[in-house]
Amino acid sequence: MDRRLRHISLLRCFDAAARHQSYSLAAQELSITQAAVSQQIRNLEQHLAVKLFVRESRKMVLTQQGKTLTEYVGKAFDLVSRGFDRIQVEPEEGVLRVTTSFSFASIWLVPRLWKFAKLYPAISVKILVTADLEDLRSAELDIAIRQGDSTQNAVYQEALFVDPVFPVCSPKLIAETKLDSPEQISCCQLIEVQGPGRYSWKNWFAASGATFRQEQLSWIEVYTWEMGINSVMAGQGICLASSILTQEMIEKGLLARPFKAQIEPGLQFSLLYDEESPRLARIRVFSDWLKAELKLAGMR
Repeated sequence: MDRRLRHISLLRCFDAAARHQSYSLAAQELSITQAAVSQQIRNLEQHLAVKLFVRESRKMVLTQQGKTLTEYVGKAFDLVSRGFDRIQVEPEEGVLRVTTSFSFASIWLVPRLWKFAKLYPAISVKILVTADLEDLRSAELDIAIRQGDSTQNAVYQEALFVDPVFPVCSPKLIAETKLDSPEQISCCQLIEVQGPGRYSWKNWFAASGATFRQEQLSWIEVYTWEMGINSVMAGQGICLASSILTQEMIEKGLLARPFKAQIEPGLQFSLLYDEESPRLARIRVFSDWLKAELKLAGMR
């Protein structure tokens, strides 16, 4: 072991003085005297044979060597704090941070969270919307609900459901255009999510057996599934969407499914979390509730 690590107590004092740029404020934080802080900094400078602070007026200003050291000391103490967090199991009650896509959060998850709050009032759920697949071991997140085939071997991952993708439009559009076959779709404006991958209109035409002539079709590209769904509800055309995002709106008559053809396998949704998380108790409560809600919706 590096012999310089024997001076951890001195580094703790140095860290406080570096953050405050004041020996007196460091002394208040550490509940020691200002003279003790000054003496510990001198001891550390002697052991390392470098000058860490210089006095400028009433401030203790870091030297270049001091700035370099405080960067690494801060990271080291932060890493140790994370280690403490990981071994100290938290109770079931508390804050639970869930990350998922904007469309799934706004259309399906958030409208149902009142049910969870009613059952578990001591757990406060915070929804964070992002398209990124975060490292749940290092991020300040507890659960990820993700769409796609990507996996993270370092954390627990469970497939929740696979959701077919098919065209939806407003009932008014069907009545006005009398859509009854995929070939008639060329008279409508097609709405497609940016970067659709295999969930594209081209692939849906192939699944339906209809001829795809892109140059004869009118297109709008949107950023999210929700944008596409909102567009077609306003009567702007037809978009491809998944069952979980449209099921309730179809049942309420706000959307219609003009054709049976669909892209399969559809969207895969997965649940991810760190099995070593100190918040595992509340993670499992939310996971069980989520799967029960999906079963009620016919998705499991």
